[in-house]
Amino acid sequence: MNGFDIDRPQTETEREPESETESEERGRLDPHEAARLLEQTTRHVQRELDFRSPGLSLLAAAAALIAFGSVWLSVRAQHPYKGPTPVGLIGLYAVILIRIVSVTYAHSRASAGVSGRSSRHRRAEAAGIAAALGAVYVVMAALANAGASDSVVYGVYVGTATLMVLGAFGIARSVAREDWPQFGVSVGIVLVAAGSAFAGPRGVWLADGIGCCAVLLAYTAVQAWLLRASRAGA
Repeated sequence: MNGFDIDRPQTETEREPESETESEERGRLDPHEAARLLEQTTRHVQRELDFRSPGLSLLAAAAALIAFGSVWLSVRAQHPYKGPTPVGLIGLYAVILIRIVSVTYAHSRASAGVSGRSSRHRRAEAAGIAAALGAVYVVMAALANAGASDSVVYGVYVGTATLMVLGAFGIARSVAREDWPQFGVSVGIVLVAAGSAFAGPRGVWLADGIGCCAVLLAYTAVQAWLLRASRAGA
């Protein structure tokens, strides 16, 4: 062996085998890659949890028509316009309560065992929408205090503003989650609210009910189609 052999690079067969610890370290994912994969998985799971059944959407379509229709029935003969009667509001809030209970029950079953970041997101979303809706009614009180007519405050404004807030919130949420069917529903709700405002203080309620019902029926059809497609590809 001459002196040059000392610096000769080792061949694959001459190198010492890696220890078990070194092999494990080489096999581990890069932290950034692991975080990216975790985020993708979380988003996929969340989209699956948010996939509402066509039956639940069909119930929402009927609820919208009944809720807004009950208010319209209570104001359609008012001259001058005074706003929804207690009976009309009872019908409205009864339907809304049934809807909230049904959605909460379905969501609690779908999200059983899900916690952590996803749970915090849901709480933040609930707080955000509650604050936005609260602001709608604060402005309504300000309009009444400023002398705006009942037809504006309790007719055109309150229904239109409420739907626009809900629609805008739905748009932001669906874009963040890449839920394009829900994005379409939210855009549809905003357009219905804007168009219905031209129907006047009485007609706005009926227009909102029919419009929201139509949007939700279209969403029901899309959900049914997606559900059949997913089952066919499984």
